[in-house]
Amino acid sequence: MSVDPFPSQGAFARELGLPYPLLSDWPRYQTCRDYGVWRDDRPVPSRVTYVIDKQGIIRGVIESETDMEVHAREALRIVQELAARERGQG
Repeated sequence: MSVDPFPSQGAFARELGLPYPLLSDWPRYQTCRDYGVWRDDRPVPSRVTYVIDKQGIIRGVIESETDMEVHAREALRIVQELAARERGQG
């Protein structure tokens, strides 16, 4: 989810050829507030990635303002661990 407006999200998804919709928290930023990442002192929320399982349980939280690749790398690792557990390998 991003705080970018819907048109920006659509352009980004088309540019990357994403086969799924992207979520936008614009213009109210309620999800950011609900997850505690909205900062009143800055125009953008904290950069946090949540990995949420099929039951809606948060299984991982990745926080880094400077290392953008750690978000994808760690989220993928967590998802792979969850998938292995589901298959009975974890």
